[in-house]
Amino acid sequence: MIQKYNYQINSIILILFLSACGYYETAEQNENPLNIVLITLDDMGYGTTGVEGCSVPGITPYIDRFASEGITFTHGFVMSPMCGPSRAAILSGRYPHCSGMMGHGKQPPVLWEEPAVKTPTISTYLHDHGYTTGAILKLSRSKYMNTWDTEYHEFPFGVGFHDRNPKSFYTRTKEFINSATKSNKPFFLYANPIDPHRPWDNTEQEKAMLAQWNPDKKYPEPSRKYSTEEIEVPEFLLDLPDVREALVPYYNALNRGDECVGSILQAIDDSEMRDNTLVIFLSDHGMGAPGAKNTLYHDGIRTPIIMRWPKKIKEGVMDDKSIVSVVDLVPTILDAAGLPSLEAIEGKSFIDVILGKSARTERAYAYASSNYKSNSTQEEFFPHRAIIDESFCYIFNAYVVRTDGKKKKASGWMDVVNSSLTKSEKLKNKIEYMEYRAPEELFDLKNDPGCWNNLAQNSDYADQIKEYRKKLLKEMKETADPELSVFDDFISQ
Repeated sequence: MIQKYNYQINSIILILFLSACGYYETAEQNENPLNIVLITLDDMGYGTTGVEGCSVPGITPYIDRFASEGITFTHGFVMSPMCGPSRAAILSGRYPHCSGMMGHGKQPPVLWEEPAVKTPTISTYLHDHGYTTGAILKLSRSKYMNTWDTEYHEFPFGVGFHDRNPKSFYTRTKEFINSATKSNKPFFLYANPIDPHRPWDNTEQEKAMLAQWNPDKKYPEPSRKYSTEEIEVPEFLLDLPDVREALVPYYNALNRGDECVGSILQAIDDSEMRDNTLVIFLSDHGMGAPGAKNTLYHDGIRTPIIMRWPKKIKEGVMDDKSIVSVVDLVPTILDAAGLPSLEAIEGKSFIDVILGKSARTERAYAYASSNYKSNSTQEEFFPHRAIIDESFCYIFNAYVVRTDGKKKKASGWMDVVNSSLTKSEKLKNKIEYMEYRAPEELFDLKNDPGCWNNLAQNSDYADQIKEYRKKLLKEMKETADPELSVFDDFISQ
């Protein structure tokens, strides 16, 4: 009798708790569980889609149409400017030093200390709550963190027949949804076209990679090819003839990536799952060019974040006020699905914003980090941190302080600028600066979105430096950032 009484009391407490957090009522009413599809394009540079105002003709018609059907956050920021840690943050809602995915190669680092509370990724969490989970490409680096019922892997460098093939993305998406439907389960699909990741279209690099990995069954050519006159040069580069020519293959690849996105969306519609599916689209970080990917500059970590949820999210909303970090996606998805939250993660839900109940997110800035170029070795250890909002990008280069400025961080993807370095002193100086950076950087994004002019030593910006240092210190302290002592010593000098 006492045991039965205790059981009843515990049940009442549980019901009151779930009702308080909004879960119990939502779960009771949710007779048709929400499906989730998360789509990324690989290395898609900020500002290169039509919805962001890119003037390249017909560059992303499918992404643009998708944006017209939901809400677009123009100030979205990834956690890290490289694939592995960026995607781990997207799927976990945690900062890289909290999830342990701090670079490519073998992760976590040997000296990594687990946070006080270890949380599952969204794939594992949803799987444990009755979802069928699937991933199309880009799952190998963080496979140990996730739970996938269905897996489609890519060839090295994404040169397999299916990796950049719109028809394959349609077939695989429809196949996965049909399987989930037959099992009478809701689904979570993580779909990742490789474009516009390198090798870009019809380059010598692509020819070499195809010859090595896939000489017999090449993926389709982009349906549209651009001229040097049609493309745009991002503000982190200079508009020079050779730079334009080098970027044409990027835009060709982006157009094919957009077609892959369209195929995924078409498969959702043809499966009659549109009305009960939350679809989220973003890039994992900036394009493969000096000054973007693998840097914490504006073009390394900014991305549009687009969300569609029919009858829930108003169509055609452009939110240029809110700041959204990718770590905020996991808690927002859980709120949308009516599932209990993960309290220990760094991300914060913005469900009220997408539902039109709040005008903007509460986030005042985004935090971003980079640690290892690839493997967890001292040679590849380049820790730096950033605080970014709509006005400024503040960066602390911990590796510069650690090595007294003697460690060189070479810029990748120099083929974009190599032939122009002898023609432009400004471009040459920027490349040389990025190899041996200052310990601290501050960029005025309204006047210098390409991050050319470091204002950290400019006395006119002393107040801003203090403000952004304070913000970074707060993030580092609250999350036990391993670079905290280095930053604390630096600002105490």
